[in-house]
Amino acid sequence: MNDELFTFDAHEVREVQLRSTGRDFIDWGLHAIMAPTAWQKTKGEHVKVAILDTGVDYNHPDLNESLIEYRDFTDSKTGPLDTNGHGTHVAGIIGGDDNGIGIVGVSPKADLYIGKVLGDTGSGSFNSMIKGLEWAIEKEVDIVNMSLGTKARPPEEFHNLIKKAHAQGIIMVAATGNENSEVCYPALYDEVIAVGAINNRYEKASFSNYGIKNEITAPGVNILSCYKDGKYARISGTSMATPIITGSIALYMANLRKSTYSLIDVEVIHSALVKAAFDLGKEGKDEYYGAGVINLAKLI
Repeated sequence: MNDELFTFDAHEVREVQLRSTGRDFIDWGLHAIMAPTAWQKTKGEHVKVAILDTGVDYNHPDLNESLIEYRDFTDSKTGPLDTNGHGTHVAGIIGGDDNGIGIVGVSPKADLYIGKVLGDTGSGSFNSMIKGLEWAIEKEVDIVNMSLGTKARPPEEFHNLIKKAHAQGIIMVAATGNENSEVCYPALYDEVIAVGAINNRYEKASFSNYGIKNEITAPGVNILSCYKDGKYARISGTSMATPIITGSIALYMANLRKSTYSLIDVEVIHSALVKAAFDLGKEGKDEYYGAGVINLAKLI
């Protein structure tokens, strides 16, 4: 992540050929957080999730049912179409369709709103981020996923929008970053849930940023999801751990809405995530794992 623009670092992008078996492939990351157990109660029905990223492959067969709206805020020649692959990968992790094709996302029944704020090279201006977040607030989404970051302090206008979204009860989730150093913006803001990454040995991913602001971790190494041009790929990064948390929150919110008790606010969500985490590293919250790795069997 550089010092001037919002961007991301994708590690080990590896395209994967998936055979048609008539059922969705469930990635190791989803098994690790016990997503199939949570699906017995909810699949995230009608929770509105905004994804601020590189756009989306809106023709991807594994996203047809989830995509509600997509907009471009970068003036890209390709509009909201994702020619990079990162945004499509993130979208698939959150809401890949439960349709017997390819993969399935953490919250396959969530409604996805895609704001293209990062250009085709994977970087975007503060201005595009501001416009994308304004749009997400206007759409009254429930959650905003930001698998991106910057070391530079964003303008106060952006932080004010973060505060506005928080005040309206919008849950914001962002990647800690991939430099094995301090947590970056916007994850560094108090109003945003900062997400770090672990590997399949439940160890901190070598690239994952850390610090006391790191709130929770999720699988982020070799994660399988949708990719550009209708394809699939395995990618590593806190960018991948972040949508796993976003999808988990969508499941939790959808399940709460089924009950007569339906008070849902930012603090309720934060508290529930911490209580449902499986502690890793030092006892209690620590700078490498936050509260631990999310456990959906306990959350839902």
